[in-house]
Amino acid sequence: MKFFISILVITIFCFQCSFGQKVKYAELKQSYPKVNWEARRSEAVKLLSDLLKIPSVRGNEIQIAKYIQAVLSKEGIPSRLIFDPKHPTRPNLIAELQPTVSNPEPGIILANHLDTVEYDSKEWKVGPLSGSVSEGRVWGRGAIDMKGMAVMELLAFLEIKRSGIPRTRKIMYLGLADEESGSVLGSRYITSNHKQLLEGYEYAINEGGVATRDIVIPGSTIFNIQYAEKGNIWLRAKITGTSGHGSSPPNQYAALSLIQFFNEVRELEPEIRITEETEAFFYQLGTISSFPKSFFLKNARNPLIKPLLHGTIRSNRHLTAMTTNTKSITGFRTTEGEGGENVIAGEANGRLDIRVLPGIDINEFADKVKKIGDKYNVQISFSDINAAVASPINTRFFSTLAAVSVNKFPNSTVTPFLSPGKTDNSYLRRVGIKAYGLIPAVLKSEDIDGMHGKNENMTVDNLELGTKILFETLVEMNQ
Repeated sequence: MKFFISILVITIFCFQCSFGQKVKYAELKQSYPKVNWEARRSEAVKLLSDLLKIPSVRGNEIQIAKYIQAVLSKEGIPSRLIFDPKHPTRPNLIAELQPTVSNPEPGIILANHLDTVEYDSKEWKVGPLSGSVSEGRVWGRGAIDMKGMAVMELLAFLEIKRSGIPRTRKIMYLGLADEESGSVLGSRYITSNHKQLLEGYEYAINEGGVATRDIVIPGSTIFNIQYAEKGNIWLRAKITGTSGHGSSPPNQYAALSLIQFFNEVRELEPEIRITEETEAFFYQLGTISSFPKSFFLKNARNPLIKPLLHGTIRSNRHLTAMTTNTKSITGFRTTEGEGGENVIAGEANGRLDIRVLPGIDINEFADKVKKIGDKYNVQISFSDINAAVASPINTRFFSTLAAVSVNKFPNSTVTPFLSPGKTDNSYLRRVGIKAYGLIPAVLKSEDIDGMHGKNENMTVDNLELGTKILFETLVEMNQ
């Protein structure tokens, strides 16, 4: 099944009937405030190029934040930096446009993160921090994930003010720190220590989904709006024992016990679970498949048919991630490190990244892991535990964003998306924000490969498209 090959196959997530009608018949404005999009296009390129030149690999958000603050200040928009006092170079940036009407509706947050992941300069055809513009693209680490969207949101935010349209809602621009390393200093810090800043806000748009073209069906454009994500358990494990000679090992020693612990955790609740969300996903796969494949996919939860899909699911890591509780060993070392092969280490340390499906009690699952650890005398410290979370789909914001998006491309589709990975949306949802994820740029396979990979870039056309989608969504939401 060729369309299972790509990671973005998971973006065909389906929500049927009533959602489709809302998108199809949404009453969009026939015209929007006049905007000089050619000027905005040039402005977007300059902003993104400048931001990409500022290194912010898991840190140094302060320079990004100050740059954006300067842009806001020129427009007469005040902003502030909120940060953990112990980490003044890792701030979160907040700017707000207040309603211009009495009795306003709940507000909207334009969220993004300012940090990036690492890069290997030797793999890139341009400098990862060059911000160079060529081939109709802006190149650099973070162009897609997610300085590009930070620019789209910033320009949409500015254009709402420039246009002078009445605002029935307050709007927040929120640049977050530390997303790539767990959000401890970013959305987790804000929602735990400054929750009051989010009062009066109902919706948020952030990353978590992307729009794709030619990934699944040639010529197809699919806007994948994240509304839910799996839960996660991150833990560190440590076992201490007695060091010794490799030629005469005891029955148990630290490294062996840690390996056995990891293996047993990996076998914990490994079965494939086709939930209500993934049932819809497989059904949608069936609608674009030929018989008899279509029949099996459309009836994926049927007890007689479900086993027939297991081979296909297990053969693809992305389908496996959507339908199972995954456990990844992300670290393993001993005190001897790169020492001799003939030395049994007296201590072993490791890390696990566990992702659980909706419907799983996250604390019960963590307790099961802890009990397995007790068998091997493992000292476990949980660095992060988050239950699976979701936002409702039947909201005005979701429907409006969907309608505005598909309006840009005839015969395009919008699909609600369950992401296996975690975003800042998980923390926003915890405090009652209805958060959705969509980088409103239409990406092809080679574009997707650049995220956390080499030669990451954002096309100039996508910068303009994303800004328009966000701006028009805000206009619609302020009617």
